[in-house]
Amino acid sequence: MFLKKNFVVAISALLFFSVPHGLFSAAMNSRVRLVPKNIAERIFVTPEETLPELVAFLVSGSADVSSKTKVMHDWICDNIAYDTDVFTEEGAGSQDYETVLKKRRAVCVGYANLFAAMCYYAKIEQKIIPGWSKGAFYPGYLRDESDHAWNAVKMGNKWQLIDITWDAGYVEGRTFIKRYTTQWLSLSPAQFIYSHLPEESRWQLLGEKEIRTGEKFVAEPYLPGLFFEYGLKFGKEEPKYTNKIGGIFSFDLLNSKGGVMTMCKLRKKDGGIVDDSVWYENIGGGKRLFVDVPDGGEYRIALAARSDGKPMNPPYFSRAEFESGVLPAARALLSKKKITAAELEKFESSYVLVEDNGRYYYADDPLDTVRINAVTKILKALERNTSNYENVATLSVRADETYGGYGDAPRFPQMFRGYDRTSLFRVSPLAGKVKRGTRQSFSVESKSFTKIAFVLGGKDFVFFGKNPKTGAFTLDFDIPQDCPDNLEVYASKDGKQFEAIISYSVY
Repeated sequence: MFLKKNFVVAISALLFFSVPHGLFSAAMNSRVRLVPKNIAERIFVTPEETLPELVAFLVSGSADVSSKTKVMHDWICDNIAYDTDVFTEEGAGSQDYETVLKKRRAVCVGYANLFAAMCYYAKIEQKIIPGWSKGAFYPGYLRDESDHAWNAVKMGNKWQLIDITWDAGYVEGRTFIKRYTTQWLSLSPAQFIYSHLPEESRWQLLGEKEIRTGEKFVAEPYLPGLFFEYGLKFGKEEPKYTNKIGGIFSFDLLNSKGGVMTMCKLRKKDGGIVDDSVWYENIGGGKRLFVDVPDGGEYRIALAARSDGKPMNPPYFSRAEFESGVLPAARALLSKKKITAAELEKFESSYVLVEDNGRYYYADDPLDTVRINAVTKILKALERNTSNYENVATLSVRADETYGGYGDAPRFPQMFRGYDRTSLFRVSPLAGKVKRGTRQSFSVESKSFTKIAFVLGGKDFVFFGKNPKTGAFTLDFDIPQDCPDNLEVYASKDGKQFEAIISYSVY
């Protein structure tokens, strides 16, 4: 018999609007790089007199408000960086549009002011909206004063909410990482409210029964635009932003799109992963996730997704890994003539060092396909993972006052890739460890397999029986005193080749 065993480190295989979904293209408008030289140079020197010319060029040929909005959004994302001087004693300074253009940097209100000025010259009705957000520095409650600003644009008889600041990139430490997206351009009000709460409730653009109070906004999970772009939603019982639990915590994650992979991890405050603390079962249209915590500390449930088969370069490398491993290996490819000098230059210029945390971050250029292809080519040649995930939800979890957590041992069985690729529905016991010298009832429900067995010592098969009525594989098993430290369950679809699906820790 042929045995295969591959560890699974993620939950996968389920599997980002008022305005129609897909109204805005996800690709950056190439017109932002075709601005005439005389305008491109003067806009950052004499912005007040040049902005009307810039806007006129950008929107020329655009037949409707949505396309004009998109090209102006894209130009700002491409040319204005987030001003990290906000973290210094002096602060970011004036945020009027003229100062923003001269500095080529802004904080949220500066982005909103610049877009508002461009809308004025494009003859588009807009509104700057101050409010609160669940951004990178969200403390888990509403500050006394609002901390963010975004825009609304009038499109026909409807308003569309837009956050250009978040679409331009993100901040790591005190470094701005340029990363263009459109995930805050096309959301419906019902989706936008999971991350943005305006000072005036009317700018939630929701019906009276759907209006969010500050208390409800704080309670709800943080869902970025990608959550909706990937076609994800929660079941009837939506998890909260902060969840206190007295044991296993579960919720349903459903999807409406094919070809999307998701994973769930339990993370410590420092970002470290807590192994074997997450489990899932397949249900109709998605997964039922189970999470538990080892102690009374606060943990983060990180949900992430990616498109199956679509390359996505790693968002960062540690400094040591990049400087001592990745970069020398990439340069070796040049000496072996597997890449060109131009490709190597593109690769090296694509990563930005953040001194605060010692990481090299990938800063992409959506209009430089040569650069994107060079980075992907080199990472593949170095056999680096190009199937990375994007964060699609953040919520926290901690044990309540009556529960101290499950302790030091693994909470759930260890999952292998064989489990991940099946239509496995239910496993029992749902425990990370079992005791030697005891009798335990095991059960596996799956339509994927014809045979299920324990494999002891890598060679001795102990087969489960199959219930003809329920189809479940069951076994009452006396766990021997000399049982290995791991009791592994193998499965076969054809009765000949077996692959590991889960493993119990034995004590």
